[in-house]
Amino acid sequence: MILENFEKLVTEKYRDDNEFAEFLRENLDFSLELERENEFLTKEIFTEEEISDDTAINYLEEINLSEEITESEQEEFVDRLDDENIRERIVLDNLTEVAKIGLYFCRQGVEYMELIQDGTMGIIKAMNNYSYENGDLKKYISFWIGREMAISIKDRFEQTKTEFLYYMIKTHMDEIEITEEEKEKKIKLVENKTIDDVPFKLSQAEIKIIELYFGLGKEKRYSILDIEKELSLVKDTGETLFCNAVGKISSIGGRMFVI
Repeated sequence: MILENFEKLVTEKYRDDNEFAEFLRENLDFSLELERENEFLTKEIFTEEEISDDTAINYLEEINLSEEITESEQEEFVDRLDDENIRERIVLDNLTEVAKIGLYFCRQGVEYMELIQDGTMGIIKAMNNYSYENGDLKKYISFWIGREMAISIKDRFEQTKTEFLYYMIKTHMDEIEITEEEKEKKIKLVENKTIDDVPFKLSQAEIKIIELYFGLGKEKRYSILDIEKELSLVKDTGETLFCNAVGKISSIGGRMFVI
């Protein structure tokens, strides 16, 4: 299932933890593909000098320092998910998965590091609901990570709409310097907006650049030069593309949509 369809599934039908856990038990062959049908992207452009907050960069550097869980350890850990030390190991082991999935879900007006928090909560919920019949633990965790992010983004979108409509309806036209006709037009535009109207922050190429540079889901990290070769980029363009991608996930604030 591609990302947008997964977003609709969990936000419309499986907001309840128990119901989502039951859905996964009944659909053991379920899969989430980190692919998007919609490549509607934000037009933000960043340079290295404009990256004012390095929280995201530091985080991506830091999670690479955690010791990975081996296959034999994972087999042992699935039967001991009530052990706090093991739960902590599993959380740390899956932070790179959180970071990777967040790149695909992140939309305009959504802070990447807030998605990281949502995804981390997804790891915890996955451990709380996992049973041996669910199969591969890491795959199971990825579903809960994506679910928490999708619900969080949808809720922020709906809150933004509500706040905008409340402001427009309650504020006198003189205060916002528009006519009644313009006001009604803006209200209608917002009422008709859906989450699909909010652009994603990162292109597929930008996501791959970040994944390769920080080694997310990879056996090694790539230099900018290696990335240019791996992705067949024009020589000496990798640094600019990398800075723009990192700038997008480092940006704080911003609106989900502008009317």
